[in-house]
This record gives sequence, C-alpha cells and structure tokens, in this order.
Amino acid sequence: MDRIEWLRIIHVTSAVLMVGNVTVTGLWAGYLFRRHSLVPIRIVAGAIMWADLWFTLLGGTGLLVSGILLTSAHGYHAMELPWLMRGIVILAVTLLLWLFWLLPAQRRMQRAIMGDESQLRRLFLRWSVVSWISTAALFWALWGMVARR
Repeated sequence: MDRIEWLRIIHVTSAVLMVGNVTVTGLWAGYLFRRHSLVPIRIVAGAIMWADLWFTLLGGTGLLVSGILLTSAHGYHAMELPWLMRGIVILAVTLLLWLFWLLPAQRRMQRAIMGDESQLRRLFLRWSVVSWISTAALFWALWGMVARR
C-alpha cells in the first residue's frame, strides 16, 4: 500500500471512531441517566470523559492530521472547495464546543450534589442538547465529505 492508501485508511477509521463514539455515548448516556438511581451519574460522566479522551480525541486527531496530509497530497485548497471548507469549519466548531462546553459540563455532572435531582437534570439536559447538535453537525460534515457537497 502506498502513503495515500494508508492516509485514507487512517482518515476513515478516525471518522468512524469519532462519530461512532459521540453517537453511542449519547445513546448510552441517555439510557443510563434515566436509570441514575441505579447507576450513579458520576460514574456515567466519568465513563463519558474516558471515552471522549480515548476515542473522540484520538479519532479527531487522526481525522485532522490525515485530512491535512490527504488535502496537500491531492493539491486541494480548502478555500476553493466548499465541501472541504465546510467540513473543516464543522470539525473546528464541534471541537470548540467539546473543549469549552461539553467537557466542563461533564465535570459539573461528576461533581453534582447527589440527591439534587433538579441540578442533575438541568446539567444533563444542557449537555445532551449541545452533544446532539454537535453529533448532527458531524454527520452533516461526514456526508459532505463523502458526497463532496
């Protein structure tokens, strides 16, 4: 296999890791939150942070690095291709949301006062809304990259 084929494998695998993780994490978090009387939300929030650090961060890094290398190898200029520019912007926006909104929200859920249902519900709802918006945006970017639209 040549360098381009390896970069494509890394790029697709990274996209699957990142988009798959955020999707599955959202589903599991919703399921477990509804049962938080049986499963402490602190454990759920900690598991989300662990999965994010390993799969989302690893996938996002692989996606970004392989994408930049593939772009330069093919002679693309992001500013000239709307689908490429949109994908880059969406990835950057979701990364910023993750760093400055979702990770701090996960930390607040971990530190939430046990038994304070209203605080926990409010924290989880805000985290969920932003998470699902970010996830939808990543699916849109993924579609745009595959369809080149």
